[in-house]
Amino acid sequence: MASHPTHAPTSTEALAPRRDELARATVATCYERSSYYRSRLQDLGVEPGDIAGVADLERLPVLLGKEDERELQERSRTELGHPFGEHLCVDAADVVAVASTSGTTGTPTFYAFTAEDVAVTDELWGRALTQAGVTRESVVLQAFGLSMFLAGVPLVRAVERLGAQIVPVGAEAGTERLLNVARLVRPTVILCTPSYARYLIEKAPDAIGELGLRSIVCAGEPGAGLPEVREAIEAATGATVYDALGGAHGIMNASTGAHPYDGMVVLGDDCSVQQLVDPDTREPVPVPDDGRPAYGERVKTTLRWRAQPQLRSSVGDVYEMRRVGDTTRIKVIGRTDDLLIVKGVKLYPAAARDLIAGFAPRASGEFRIVLHGPPPRVEPPLRLKVERGGTARQDEDARLAADIARAMHDRLSVRPEIEVVAAGALERTSHKTRYVELAGER
Repeated sequence: MASHPTHAPTSTEALAPRRDELARATVATCYERSSYYRSRLQDLGVEPGDIAGVADLERLPVLLGKEDERELQERSRTELGHPFGEHLCVDAADVVAVASTSGTTGTPTFYAFTAEDVAVTDELWGRALTQAGVTRESVVLQAFGLSMFLAGVPLVRAVERLGAQIVPVGAEAGTERLLNVARLVRPTVILCTPSYARYLIEKAPDAIGELGLRSIVCAGEPGAGLPEVREAIEAATGATVYDALGGAHGIMNASTGAHPYDGMVVLGDDCSVQQLVDPDTREPVPVPDDGRPAYGERVKTTLRWRAQPQLRSSVGDVYEMRRVGDTTRIKVIGRTDDLLIVKGVKLYPAAARDLIAGFAPRASGEFRIVLHGPPPRVEPPLRLKVERGGTARQDEDARLAADIARAMHDRLSVRPEIEVVAAGALERTSHKTRYVELAGER
């Protein structure tokens, strides 16, 4: 099969005229082909001609949120006979592939792909994988969930298109079978969540270390950017750890494997626009050109997506974004719907995760925030379960709990109540780890 081009994308500045042209086309398509977008724009008194380019997009509020998308898809399922939402801008017959979210917290959100959208996704994954050292000579073991996830079958297809050898075992096969296949095929690259990489190492450190891996490409959750997590995985496997974020709507952000970690590089400026708004005021947050970081809720607009164009869409991700030379780098800080408020202090679980990871090897890095009521407001004290490290002693639990509590108070302005649990006591998953649980949940 012929491989798709994976050349480095042109700088954002050089792409500016084309990006403006594509932004105008996206707004026009949404207005003409989606009753939802047309209604939203008309309510704002905006016509397609009012948006001349990328800069004008920031004049628009967030038009499509996560719950909006679910409601649109439920309505289209009952009224239009398809589950892709009233923001579908092509005939349903033009949809050639479908992926979805896991639906663990409700109805899954469906991602529709036309043939053109498939090609865009393959191209962007190709850029990220090439940056991670994947070549036609690579043997790539797929250890994400294969099911309906964006990093499942779509990623398998992208590796095939790149021309590398793909071994699509999938996390559903179970750890024993996956490791057995790995021993037989001797992969040079594994694709998985960082949580699953650590779980494989815990279960079979010798087997993983003997594979001779060169790269581990992580996605699906934050973690691969944490120094402690990366160093532990790399020390156990001898591979370089990369992280990636994207897989639909022309979004692809991926790290370079550099040490120290410097965030993910935006690889899809020719396919999408990523901008920031203040989570509270909803005003645009500019990103300086001098390398200083900006923080805000990420809002995306597609430039080369036919099926379900995203026009000022947000799922609530909070980013750090910096301009470094000709590139934009991002780090995921958390999610707006993960935000906890403890005595007026805002806390993202990702901040607690980063802090606790720094206590390795005394702590394994696994933890859970246990709530006795629905978020975001937390009745003090904030309660955490923190897992003891595999080589740590139980009689050191009290000191570990005190040290973590002190660090959280000093760095995050929150004084938690911590229960240290045995190594391996907290459930592992091949998918996204849920760091918050309600008391009594299983």
